[in-house]
Amino acid sequence: MELYALTHPHVQRSIDALTTALLEALQATPTIVFGFVSDAIIVDAVRLPKANAMLVGFGRDLRDRDVEKVIMSRGLTRDEVRQFLAVLSDRKSPMALPEQLTRRGVRHIALGRIVVEEAGDQQTGVAAARRVYQTAVETADTLWQSAKAGEKPDPAAARKIIDSLARLVTQDRTSLIALTALKKYDNYTFTHMVNVSALAMAQARALNLDGSLLREFGFAALMHDIGKVNTPLEILNKPDKLTADEFEVMKQHVVDGAHILRRTPEMPALAPIVAFEHHLKQDLSGYPENVGSRRLNLCTMVVSIADVFDALRSNRPYRQGLATDRIRAIMGEQSSPAFNPILLKRFVTLMGLFPVGNLVRLNTDELAVVTAEHPSDPFRPQVKILTNSKGEWLEEPALSNTWDRDSRGEHPRAIVEAVDPEPLGIDPLEYL
Repeated sequence: MELYALTHPHVQRSIDALTTALLEALQATPTIVFGFVSDAIIVDAVRLPKANAMLVGFGRDLRDRDVEKVIMSRGLTRDEVRQFLAVLSDRKSPMALPEQLTRRGVRHIALGRIVVEEAGDQQTGVAAARRVYQTAVETADTLWQSAKAGEKPDPAAARKIIDSLARLVTQDRTSLIALTALKKYDNYTFTHMVNVSALAMAQARALNLDGSLLREFGFAALMHDIGKVNTPLEILNKPDKLTADEFEVMKQHVVDGAHILRRTPEMPALAPIVAFEHHLKQDLSGYPENVGSRRLNLCTMVVSIADVFDALRSNRPYRQGLATDRIRAIMGEQSSPAFNPILLKRFVTLMGLFPVGNLVRLNTDELAVVTAEHPSDPFRPQVKILTNSKGEWLEEPALSNTWDRDSRGEHPRAIVEAVDPEPLGIDPLEYL
């Protein structure tokens, strides 16, 4: 198109050939991504084994014009291909290439730059989620120790793990939520910080929050308990009920946390608010007392649900974690004004009665791992069956939808109870 007029047969044949190839490929996938890194040409994460000199030169030319990737999406038309090539061949326009495409009404071709991530982030699924989660727990440990030493927590470090968790919440929520259910009490403080952050962002994403606000929710949730760095360990870990004096000391952590976060530069505005409010109930009972007339922040209400849910299901030195159905009953008591009822209901639907990654026993005496929630019935998720009714391990775990009915219209399988996987030496994540 730089050499010939638009109507020239060579140009028209090239447009037709490219359009035909793209439309055929887009029948099998919703998008095709072309990347240009150094002299390598990458198509949908696969590097072409050899690129000829003309194609290498084409990639270099695009990079010189601030384009490192081209994304074609389903719905593409021949006219959009023609407009795209016309933009590439026009070297006189002062506008950036993406802006030129927008001006021409091209909606199914996008141009951009490549974001290079660490190698550990390139894989997807449970293995990648596990790495992100472990890094987040280690960072939470560092943030905690900094605050405990009287230093200001590093917002940049926190923001980095929040970005990673936010990507997981958006792209692979199932793996992340499954990870939050698997932990021991020996590093409870840091896993709890990460779990509350992940669960809060999952709720926020279900409310259609995204981008910077989603990350602010995650940030505030991560730091909600930071005031406990000033609480004596003998009070934090006391197995018995706290005395009145000890409880007064415990309650101070919400004020301490707000002060720590308020004095930390670059801390999102939500963080000290949530630290201060997260033990207030809907009627403003709870603590701190005498807060006057106020409406709880939406983020506070979301974090409070995640906080109590994770605390109740966690194994601690002085008690075992509770099963999800028992937690649901405790949190949903009608006489309790602790939680916003609409948000709590949405959270139960989000998590299901038996969250993904839970090991469960079925009414058939089979053991199974929950692999997917039912979109509207939290009682009947999808499971992967590991053992038969005699407790014998299956050679190949089998998927089963507990919502399926038999020829008589009955459900042959149903979950009876959650099972602790640790005594059985089972890692449920291996079966997701």
